Amino acid sequence: MRRSLDALSVLSTDDLADYDVISDGPRSLESSIADLGLASRPAGSEPAPLPAAREKFDTAGLTAEDIQGHVQRAVGAAAGEARTWRVYVDGVFGPLTPRDVLQLRQAKLSFPSVHLLAGVFSDDVCEEHNAATEVLHADRCEVLRHCRWVDEVVPDAPWTLHEKFLRARHIDYVAIDEGSSIDPDVDRERLKGYDLVKSLRKAIPTRRTNMSTPMPKSVDPFKNTEKSGKNATSAQDTVATTGNLAQELGADIQAALDTPFEEPSESPPFEEPKVDEFGTGHGV
Repeated sequence: MRRSLDALSVLSTDDLADYDVISDGPRSLESSIADLGLASRPAGSEPAPLPAAREKFDTAGLTAEDIQGHVQRAVGAAAGEARTWRVYVDGVFGPLTPRDVLQLRQAKLSFPSVHLLAGVFSDDVCEEHNAATEVLHADRCEVLRHCRWVDEVVPDAPWTLHEKFLRARHIDYVAIDEGSSIDPDVDRERLKGYDLVKSLRKAIPTRRTNMSTPMPKSVDPFKNTEKSGKNATSAQDTVATTGNLAQELGADIQAALDTPFEEPSESPPFEEPKVDEFGTGHGV
């Protein structure tokens, strides 16, 4: 028989493992959650993107099958091997953008089982290669650490990949956005590392995310015609008045410039008094 839950029993040192405040018996937490209709999401699943995100970001709607099929066509039979692949992606990641996380998602889903490493360039490396960002290195690493697709953050990522780094990190593949080799924003030194990876057959392609620009809202030319007409008339009057004033001012300035400068005439220092017909002087 189930024991009653009172203050004395809660404060006692008895084993309380048989108390289950969700269900009516000593059942597991999972079974209690199932009773509430809150069954846990299967491993590897993700929330669906918003319709607006699907429309704006062309890679947001790619399924795991789409991504793995694209990679398999690039690398051949090796993609079918049942193992956990170590895939590497590098970048500035400051700030972290939808294009960044959608590439990380493709890298993570490129094989059925992937351990994804995200390499972050240091502040000094970014500044040296004119890729400086206002987001500090520690902040960029911390944000990536909480990204659902990233399994490991590599804080000392080299700007140019080399074999020694690939061997030290046991990297099987490097995910590279398609079109990077012709992208003028990608540094030439960085492309040298990507060319090395391709020559070693350790590159897998990720589809570059293209962002669509929303179409501008249509404007009805017949809406608020009267108000628009008044505004247009007022604007025309203002322009006409301003133009007239400018013309008048310009004419005055031009006249002043055309008038030659004359020295003022000097008046005599003393003037003799004048005498009228009555002998009375005036003008003194």
